[in-house]
Amino acid sequence: MSFTPAKVIDSPQEGIHKDLQKTVSKHLESEFKRPIVAYNQEAFDQFLERKSELGDPKIILDSACGTGESTRFFANKYPNYLVVGLDQSAKRLANNENKKLADNGLLLRCDCTDFWRLMEQESIKADKHFLLYPNPWPKTQHLQRRWHGHPTFKNLLSVSESIELRTNWRIYAQEFNAALDVAKRCSAIDEYKSDIDITAFERKYRLSGHALWQVCTIVEGA
Repeated sequence: MSFTPAKVIDSPQEGIHKDLQKTVSKHLESEFKRPIVAYNQEAFDQFLERKSELGDPKIILDSACGTGESTRFFANKYPNYLVVGLDQSAKRLANNENKKLADNGLLLRCDCTDFWRLMEQESIKADKHFLLYPNPWPKTQHLQRRWHGHPTFKNLLSVSESIELRTNWRIYAQEFNAALDVAKRCSAIDEYKSDIDITAFERKYRLSGHALWQVCTIVEGA
């Protein structure tokens, strides 16, 4: 099978967006009031049912998991956790149908932002929250489509104290790190080198020679 290298992200931005701090501060001080969509509530109810069946284990959340490759990896690595992969694309998740997912893994079709809000409403915390290679939305006017610029960034923060983001766009990592600072969350940003590829994007970017970046929150006592 031939390999097509991933394109380098092309953006007019040369650094952190000039409106980042203002945008993040506004969203931290406001409430996102869009009604929860029915299929997202149904997905959350499935999560609650599985959580109960497994005796309320600790949770690892894999948001925007795509085909679920990373979810399968985490479920195998952490057998005592309930590992939940979320993606809004039924087509991407369908790629998982013929692949083994451990019993402690759960893949759900839903909008991550609604799921985060429902977790917050139910005071449910994840032990670890992964955000692996999100859509960079590189156009300058699309800041609010990036996770850290979205109105539900506050809800994202409520899901877990321990957050790990990976991206192949340095500016995205720098912005996410800066947004965490605005929210008074300690974090670190580093270039990331993987011993094992856990998503298709991670594999493609590595093979294409892209630098990978990682932002992790620093949890006191962890």
